Amino acid sequence: MPATTTTKYHRIIQSKSDTEKFLDSAMLGNLLGFLKFLTAENVIKGVGVNIQYQLISRVKEMIIQEMLSRQMKVDHREHHIMLSYLTDLGFEVVHLNTGDGDVSSKRVSIERKEDDLIPSLFDDRRLRQLGAMREEAEFSYLIVTKSYEEVKLGLRDRKVSERLLVSFIASLCAVGYPPIFIADKYDASLLMKKIVDKLEDDKPRIYVPKPKAPTPIEYRNAIVESLPKVGGKTRRKLLKVFPSISALSEASIEDLMAIDGVGKSTAEKIVKILS
Repeated sequence: MPATTTTKYHRIIQSKSDTEKFLDSAMLGNLLGFLKFLTAENVIKGVGVNIQYQLISRVKEMIIQEMLSRQMKVDHREHHIMLSYLTDLGFEVVHLNTGDGDVSSKRVSIERKEDDLIPSLFDDRRLRQLGAMREEAEFSYLIVTKSYEEVKLGLRDRKVSERLLVSFIASLCAVGYPPIFIADKYDASLLMKKIVDKLEDDKPRIYVPKPKAPTPIEYRNAIVESLPKVGGKTRRKLLKVFPSISALSEASIEDLMAIDGVGKSTAEKIVKILS
């Protein structure tokens, strides 16, 4: 153990009032460090053996209570590799409902996507899951356990334009869900744990108001408005005829040109992106 840490804990433990003050304000990381110090030496100078053992028992109980209060959970339907990593990190395997995400704690919900990211481009139901998660959790995130290049290759295999992916990601960013691409499942698990630790353990440094939960319609509107030459007015005209992303992606150039304000160039670009 580093000398500075040893000196710090030695100083705290010499005074009962300092020890109580430390334990009253200690966060999980502090408690873990203190427990490591208490158990690293058989007998701590200046402290009776009984007091040392009492502190060890007390700190262990505080750590257990703090871990339980965080309610760290992972859905049982998650990939078996993710389940293995996350349970090792202290997450409980349970059934999580829609809106809870795939991984959750008292204040955090995290949705994980992998092979189901591409179907999300065409399925409003999957976007509703993100909206529901925002309503349930104080903080919510979207993590993709694939690299951006892998996702693009998947689009090519399906003969889907990469521009649609860019538009989809821009839409997610616009509604507060910028996706985090991290291909390695172990690294993704560590990141999830670190996010939970930061938000459950750290005292907030600034106040960030919780944004209003976007609706599925707002997701859809954001995607359509990200298309070339499509603003709010044109978007409303398009959706009046083609009410879903799926319906819009099936429209021909001629169908789109029939919409007031959509010229041939714009129609060709939309078809190219969505086809």
